[in-house]
Amino acid sequence: MPETVIDDVRTLDPVSYIRQLRLRPEDSYGFVPMRLDEGSALLYLYRDRPEYEAVRPTLAPPVEAQRLGPIRIEPAQQVEMEVPNTPTGKLGDIIAEAQKLQEMYGGGAQATPPPAPGDPLPSVDPERLARLAKLRETGAIDDAEYARLRAEEGPPEDIAARAGPSEQPAEDSGAPIVAQRIYPRIRRRSSTRQLDHFLPIYVETVRVTPEDVYGVFPWQTRSSVSGSDQSSSTEWDDYWIVYRDRPEYAAAREGYAKEADKKGRWPQPVITPGIGEAPAAAPTGGKLNVEKDRWPRKALVIKQTDTELADSLREKISKWGFEPEDSYGFCPNFPHSSIYFGWRKR
Repeated sequence: MPETVIDDVRTLDPVSYIRQLRLRPEDSYGFVPMRLDEGSALLYLYRDRPEYEAVRPTLAPPVEAQRLGPIRIEPAQQVEMEVPNTPTGKLGDIIAEAQKLQEMYGGGAQATPPPAPGDPLPSVDPERLARLAKLRETGAIDDAEYARLRAEEGPPEDIAARAGPSEQPAEDSGAPIVAQRIYPRIRRRSSTRQLDHFLPIYVETVRVTPEDVYGVFPWQTRSSVSGSDQSSSTEWDDYWIVYRDRPEYAAAREGYAKEADKKGRWPQPVITPGIGEAPAAAPTGGKLNVEKDRWPRKALVIKQTDTELADSLREKISKWGFEPEDSYGFCPNFPHSSIYFGWRKR
């Protein structure tokens, strides 16, 4: 790998990071969460340019999730992948309750003062509503409140579908950025059908080329119960691919969604304004490879630093010898114990 490849760790979601840095997809190897946690920072790996170097110091630094009493509040840095909301109504009540609990338990971060007139209102993560069960387990809300809120908000997959605007042309002269759920199925999932199964199908259906792809990343977590003792564990739930849009991709995306869920429950793509005109489409050719590899042992047993994890990714990519313009990205498997790499082999 060339020495100009940079690694950067941020709490920003991929679309936010791409737009703020003005990252080109042909420069991106991909991005991966540092740990199995929806609030985890992501490590971005890409070919560096002077314009990227100039912007990085202005980006928000990684922010750890805070705890208000027993309740975990995720950092509100995911602005492009989610619809901004104000902390009022049902979710505002939950946050207010969390602040009361923080005062009862003592310690921790101080409550954020209300914004002054004219200040931007903070964003609230709509995905937290899909985790109401966790709030019930901590005692922040009772069973009746949990049932009422879940009934009002609908099933979890509907929440994901509302995470961004529906498929509408971006109001920008540049090529829009697309994030679309790629797998697993809405009602079915299999540990043997992960990126190595779904990425070839997506590429064959949409005909998206690696020059246009930024990467693949997991968005949500779920609780999985298994074994005779019915033990519970946390796994990644759904995976999204992010790429620069072209007119020929749009109709094919719809076809992929219809095939992925024939009942029409597949989440709408999240379309955001682009950051520049797309160059002429690259010629197709080459074979799509998806390799599964184990995380470095110390990434599982001893938490790696940012640099150590980046070096591990560089080592694995160097083993196969592909460049950013050939990369479809890399992402962990469901339990975050292995990692998949996708690229075009010329």
